[in-house]
Amino acid sequence: MKYSNLKAFEKHLTGSKPNHFAQTYLILCKEAFERKTAVDALIAAFFQEKKEAELGVKHFEPEHAELNDILRELNARSFFSERKLVIVHQTDKPLKALLDGLLAYLSHPNKDTYLILAAPSINHATNFYKQAEKIGVVLEVAEEKPWEKEKTMVEWVQVKVASEGKRINPQACQLLVKQTGTDHALISSELEKLFCYIGSRNEITLQDVGAVCISVNYENIWQLGEALFRREAGTALRISKALIADGSQMLALLRQMRSQFQTEYQVCSILAKGGHAGDVTQQFPYMRGQILERHMQMAREYGMERLNKGLLTIDETELKAKNGNIDPDLLLEMLCIKLTT
Repeated sequence: MKYSNLKAFEKHLTGSKPNHFAQTYLILCKEAFERKTAVDALIAAFFQEKKEAELGVKHFEPEHAELNDILRELNARSFFSERKLVIVHQTDKPLKALLDGLLAYLSHPNKDTYLILAAPSINHATNFYKQAEKIGVVLEVAEEKPWEKEKTMVEWVQVKVASEGKRINPQACQLLVKQTGTDHALISSELEKLFCYIGSRNEITLQDVGAVCISVNYENIWQLGEALFRREAGTALRISKALIADGSQMLALLRQMRSQFQTEYQVCSILAKGGHAGDVTQQFPYMRGQILERHMQMAREYGMERLNKGLLTIDETELKAKNGNIDPDLLLEMLCIKLTT
């Protein structure tokens, strides 16, 4: 049985309680946050109490996922809980020996133990994937396009806020996602700040987002984007340094740059498929007149290949920024040079 979104998977888990769970689950999602959400949903479905879950779940992280240790856990009963979950977390490239060993286990699984493998992806051609799909349940969430992620994130924020018994102004929701980007963990952190800030109030407003959430100077960030798309390295360097000096946070700045590149990539994609100005406006209602012409011109001149490469370069820079080992000024300088060459 296979599911392509978390909501359908959670519905399946609800219908499987308490005695109809599969012996094997594959959780395949590119984003770590989505994998964690799915794994948490599994644990919650299997165990009614937190204490029981703590005793009945064994995690194996990528750097410690030794096959013999995993098999030992799979074949041993839990003395402290009725069920036992063995959750193997893997990286983009699961070890072949590990999958081969787990494949042998799938032919004679321990009925009291449940195997969950959580990974960004697994090759569909492997025997392990085929067997796991045949006898178990697969959740495989396809990676969304950048512009689809933003829409999905807006919907996710609305659901998250509603689950707290609150409301969020639609414009405030759009602004939060625009400012923060599509990183679930960062958005969650910003929402926690907002919940604390509004206290007993029931609605998150535009002013609330502006008051406590990370942001950048929109006028200058737009100028930075134009300089990058025109490939004017000197101008881009001057504006980026001014933004940092003005107090803009590095990660927020990178996410705004990514948002600009995602927008131009989509415009370029529409035009490459034979679309016209009206098709662009239909996708981006605010793009009309001179604004529309500027976006179309920038997208054409920069080109889809360079836009795609630029998005990857921004992602690489964000990873380096999160490590905190390189000076932000130097990172931005290197990024601007790469994006304008």
